[in-house]
Amino acid sequence: MIKRGDIVKRIGVIIPAITDRLQSELLDGIYKTASSAGYDVIVLTTATNGLEFHIQNEIMEGEESIYKLIERAELSGILLASQYFIKETVRVKISDIIKKTAIPCIDLGGTELGYETVCISQDKAVYNMTEHVIVKHECQKLIFLAGFIGNPDSEQRLSGFLRAVEKYNCIYEIVYGDFWKIRAAELADELIHHKRPMPDAVICASDVMAVTLCNELLNGGISVPEDIIITGFDGHISAISNFPSITTISGAIYELGCIGAAKLIEISDGKSPQLPESCMNIIYGASCGCVERMDDYETAAKKIHDQIRRDAEAGEMLEMRINADVITRASCVESLTELIALTDGTAHTIKNYNSLHMCILPDWDADPEHPDSCITKPYPEKMACVLSKTAWNDGKNEGIFPTSQIVPMLSQPHSPTLLFVLPLHASSQVFGYMGLEYKNASDFTVSVMLFDLMSSLANGMRILRHKLYAEYLQKKLEEASLYDKMTDMLSKKGLLLYLEKQEQSESKNGIMLVTISKLSAASNGQTNNRLSDTVMQSELILANAIRLISGRELQTARLDKRTFAVVYPLKNTDTPEHFAEEMMLELEVLIKKMQEGSAAAFLPEPYHVCGYVTAPAEKCISELWDNLNSNQPKEKGFTGIGQFKRIRREMHKAPELDWNLTELSKRLNISKSYVQKLYKEHFGISYIDDLIDARISMAKQLLTTTDLRISEVASSCGYQNATHFMRQFKNKTGISPSEFRNNSL
Repeated sequence: MIKRGDIVKRIGVIIPAITDRLQSELLDGIYKTASSAGYDVIVLTTATNGLEFHIQNEIMEGEESIYKLIERAELSGILLASQYFIKETVRVKISDIIKKTAIPCIDLGGTELGYETVCISQDKAVYNMTEHVIVKHECQKLIFLAGFIGNPDSEQRLSGFLRAVEKYNCIYEIVYGDFWKIRAAELADELIHHKRPMPDAVICASDVMAVTLCNELLNGGISVPEDIIITGFDGHISAISNFPSITTISGAIYELGCIGAAKLIEISDGKSPQLPESCMNIIYGASCGCVERMDDYETAAKKIHDQIRRDAEAGEMLEMRINADVITRASCVESLTELIALTDGTAHTIKNYNSLHMCILPDWDADPEHPDSCITKPYPEKMACVLSKTAWNDGKNEGIFPTSQIVPMLSQPHSPTLLFVLPLHASSQVFGYMGLEYKNASDFTVSVMLFDLMSSLANGMRILRHKLYAEYLQKKLEEASLYDKMTDMLSKKGLLLYLEKQEQSESKNGIMLVTISKLSAASNGQTNNRLSDTVMQSELILANAIRLISGRELQTARLDKRTFAVVYPLKNTDTPEHFAEEMMLELEVLIKKMQEGSAAAFLPEPYHVCGYVTAPAEKCISELWDNLNSNQPKEKGFTGIGQFKRIRREMHKAPELDWNLTELSKRLNISKSYVQKLYKEHFGISYIDDLIDARISMAKQLLTTTDLRISEVASSCGYQNATHFMRQFKNKTGISPSEFRNNSL
């Protein structure tokens, strides 16, 4: 029992996707030896293993991120199964990480990376196999199909072969291969076409070569074992299930795991655990004649293979249906809690595990503005275990824990544990890892169910990040709606929210609404209809003036194009009227000063109303608004056609203002019918058509020189209804506003 507070006794195993029974045998040997000495075994692995010709894509980067955990995990030592990493670049990358940590490491795949390694004695097992072929089956001419020249395993196996053939004075030949299919197929072709003398037996240094050689010879008309005996090495399922079954040697890879773990424990503890005697033994098959090869056996074997295939296909269909359901549900979750509940409810689809631990980055959702960001650094010092459960029992949230402990259960008293740790990622976007505890290494397999479940969970987290991004954008939009983008003052919505917060502070405030009562011609005003004269007109001049006085604990807002609000604090003796009058005087001075450097053809004459800020805020604003509209002073008297022309110039300069015939007649102090008559006589166009032309002209400039939306253009040109604006624009120009803008690009 490993107790909390004891010296950590934990071996890390670095290995890619575990898809072969021999890899499980290696891990079984490691775990049996390590657990007998009270050590945990932590297997850092993946669900895929990139081939040398595969491009290093984002999926592989996400898979291989799990090896960065080496930099955080508290390990007594590391066993690196480098022989299973096909891509040299990945082997080197992992080696560099290990070297940075200075954790003792033994490379089970050789000394190529510069680490200490271990060697198991394979000489005797191959000697026994060769002797069996010579003595039992009376073979005198033999070929040894070796591995790579200089490979330690190949040299060990060759040594046993040589001892046997020399002892019995046999004729022999050595053919160097590659532990794989190519050289075995070439040797078969040489024998079939009599390019090489036919031996009595071929002793192969691997099962892959033995199976390939056997099947190629059979296809070429050479019978096994009647014409030639074939043996292998490894005890691989492909050899045992072949027809004919291959006589082979098993137990070597298991023994490698035992010796590797023992040596690492010796480095850590100073003493080596007791090892079992050699586990290697001969498994006799039909390829040497020790097991009878029968036609009915071949027929039965084929039927069994077909049934296994059909069962596998049926199982795959069931897994596909379950996976499709999990994938669909994971893509629809609304929260991490819901995703964890889904994991808890579907974890039973993973076979044979004892406990499951879903560990994620605590800040996985901390950057909503960049939903596709990926970690490029090691795992953080702390992780969040959001789900910890045993098979068929409800899980629980373990919370934050030190990453050095890998999963929370390892920091508690426990028996030696075998834990497989796989990355939780969507493409190259890493969210954490999944820890799966098993009783035996052979219980773990990289199944479609496991791979799809983890992919679905990671993709669910990715989708949640995008939902957080959408919420973030919505929040930003809501915040933006609190401000007027032209003046950077509060909008009406923002002002109401501000006043509601002020109610809670119990402070006394005054408020005044300021609008443009009329326009006066500027002495240096221009008569052309440029955008600077059209957009930056009276309301912006007034806005700028208000901003200049707003640095005294004042809050300003823009309620519509030409109406503004100013909220100001009041002392006990102050009245809203007194404070407002002082500000209005300042405004008038500022407007006159701004006139000197302004290109505007007219300047605003402001008018205001004021009062105390009262609750509810919306009612307070509404009452002030009504007061403002009902009490504005109106111009009176008609001073001749000169005044008429001045008003027309004002209208063309600011067509967005609320121009109407009733107000115009009041300003000129003549009837509406007379206004229309004079307008037509002097300007050659009706009042309403002239106003429409001015507004359409302004709209054209806004459409071609700004990125305002159509509704914003309509509002900027004095239209209360965007549909009415678009209909009137098309009547005047023959095309819609959008078409006009696109044609102008």
